[in-house]
Amino acid sequence: MKQIKFNTLRCSALLLFAAFTLNISAQAQQQKIKPYSLNRNKVYYQRQPIIDADYRSFVDLGFGYAKDRYNVYYLGRILPYVDPMTFSLRVAMPTYPGDYPMDEDMYGPDDYYGYRITSNAVLFRGRKISDSPRSFKDLGWGYGKDNFNVYYMGQKMDDVFSTTFKVLEDGYAEDTFNTYYKGKKVK
Repeated sequence: MKQIKFNTLRCSALLLFAAFTLNISAQAQQQKIKPYSLNRNKVYYQRQPIIDADYRSFVDLGFGYAKDRYNVYYLGRILPYVDPMTFSLRVAMPTYPGDYPMDEDMYGPDDYYGYRITSNAVLFRGRKISDSPRSFKDLGWGYGKDNFNVYYMGQKMDDVFSTTFKVLEDGYAEDTFNTYYKGKKVK
């Protein structure tokens, strides 16, 4: 009887160990997958070939962006009117180190979908939102501003004073006359 219980315990422990080991190895393999790859003189985005991409000069920039000597790519698609010679990413830092918004409509530190500041434009989720990259600042919590406009999740906010605009926390922000929550005026 004791022998049967011992064998059952041993088999259970072995099965638990095997399941745990397989789960860890599957997670490690998923983390190593990169969206862009090079193979046989071609460039691929998530296993789909990118037509006319120059594999010799192709560079994966991270955050879904890549470039070669002819084009700049975002999520495998060519960004029109973006000069690859002057394009570079400046990764915005969070307002509070180690503290990131948790709502579904916010973005995290390694998300593809935040503000990306290039040498000649500001992009949000791959869409150009501002022509003032030198003055643009990612303020955190989904807010960003340049010298003239304030944005929430890539959308321009109306009637906001960018010179006095500041982000508080938890999606709240204010300028001289109003308070905002998630980009909308609080009444």
